[in-house]
Amino acid sequence: MQTNQARALIKNILESDVSFEGHFNKCFDNLKVTQQQEVIDWVKACKELKINPIQSKTNRELIGFVKKIGSNLRAILTKEKKGYFIVLFLDKHKYYEAEMNNLGF
Repeated sequence: MQTNQARALIKNILESDVSFEGHFNKCFDNLKVTQQQEVIDWVKACKELKINPIQSKTNRELIGFVKKIGSNLRAILTKEKKGYFIVLFLDKHKYYEAEMNNLGF
């Protein structure tokens, strides 16, 4: 799946103009087709609240969903507690750690 297709599909699933951060394009392009579908399915599960979110310690109105992909990639999907999905972050583990700290998770 092309990155532009994935972005459009994710925005459609979340019914939100979510932004994509980290090295989303590069990381998504390097995923196997099965892993790409795994990310899409995970986004759907997050939307349906089938996955338990984590609460930010610094911003009580922010929750996040975390996904490990393969051995080195991580995804973070953030959402306003009573609002819209905000950002889908996809990057390598070392950048993920910094992002988790910035978000207060």
